[in-house]
Amino acid sequence: MATSTAITLAGATGLTGSFSLKSILTSPHPFDLTVLARRAVAETPGATNKLTTRLYDDLFEAPKGEQNIAKPGGVYVSCLGTTRAKAGGTAQQEKIDLDLNRDLAARARKDGAETAILVSSSGANATSYSFYLKIKGQLEEDIKGMGFSHVVILRPGFLLGQRPEKRVIEGAAQSVFRFLGKFSSEAYDVGDAIAQLAAHPPAEKVTVLYDAEIAAYGKQYRDSKAQSGSK
Repeated sequence: MATSTAITLAGATGLTGSFSLKSILTSPHPFDLTVLARRAVAETPGATNKLTTRLYDDLFEAPKGEQNIAKPGGVYVSCLGTTRAKAGGTAQQEKIDLDLNRDLAARARKDGAETAILVSSSGANATSYSFYLKIKGQLEEDIKGMGFSHVVILRPGFLLGQRPEKRVIEGAAQSVFRFLGKFSSEAYDVGDAIAQLAAHPPAEKVTVLYDAEIAAYGKQYRDSKAQSGSK
């Protein structure tokens, strides 16, 4: 029997995070999952892996708490992110997308996590003129410098999938990207790819994946489930 992989997930209630949660909990690979969240996550039908939920009144408390957020040799996954509108401005968005993400990853590394998996964005670049792409790029660079044995960065294009909250303009854009069939990633592919990568991290110290590669890892995950007889 395979040894259980300790894994910590931040951002489990968002679009990619919710799919990652489901994929990890129903994976044929044994995972011991810890979720960091401000509210309880939904139950996952067919879950076979262990779930521990750490609830915080303020997620900014997590990196500073006495309790470890990751286990030695484990995997840290961040699907954490927000929008300028939801955060209440660019300053607040930066505190979450960059500062909180960076602090959580640093704490996970301090606790002994060896692999970091980050959902970033296509076009992320620390020198970009775009505020959003700049902070995404800065976060990538920060995490690469933390000393993880393996860093996997997913850079999906436009994310396709149903969010917990409705975004009318985004819904129309999803239809366009689905019609084009490129420059986008299905959120379920991101979730499946994360579960596959957590179970089998690439040998390289830093791996950057785009839409087609994300979809390929997602297919690997689904193939492994089919072979194991998992639903």
